[in-house]
Amino acid sequence: MQITGLVVSAIALLVSGVAVRYTTRTDKRDVFLKLHETLISPELQRGRRVLFDLYRRQGVVEDLRQEDYELANRALAALDVAAYYCEKKYVSEQDFLDLWAPALGRLKYAAAPFIEHRDGMFPGIPVWPHYRRLASQAELRLTSSGVAASVLSDRNL
Repeated sequence: MQITGLVVSAIALLVSGVAVRYTTRTDKRDVFLKLHETLISPELQRGRRVLFDLYRRQGVVEDLRQEDYELANRALAALDVAAYYCEKKYVSEQDFLDLWAPALGRLKYAAAPFIEHRDGMFPGIPVWPHYRRLASQAELRLTSSGVAASVLSDRNL
């Protein structure tokens, strides 16, 4: 009787472990998909476009319309959250970079004037540290796969 109880307990423990692993994997996939859907929203796409346009025309952040400033700010804040999710392993960083490395690699340069402006608002407290780390990882991934850094920093994006 005791052995039967141990066998049943062991089977239950094994089934529980498999269920937890499956649920965790499914949850991570769902978070990844939700994050991706958020980042491709029209509003965040417009925010990234504002940054690319500002960089291309060598504009001044202070000359942005309030709406464009807010769109750019929101786009970078959302990418900082995405990078935070990668750091905390809520999503796979490798999977995220598989989809987003090209955009992040180019945006690292395009967003630099905006980030510099934001850093100047609160000296000593760099904004979006998670995004910065992930953008550097994206650039490293791209350059190690043969993409020239000059391509990423080209103002004719």
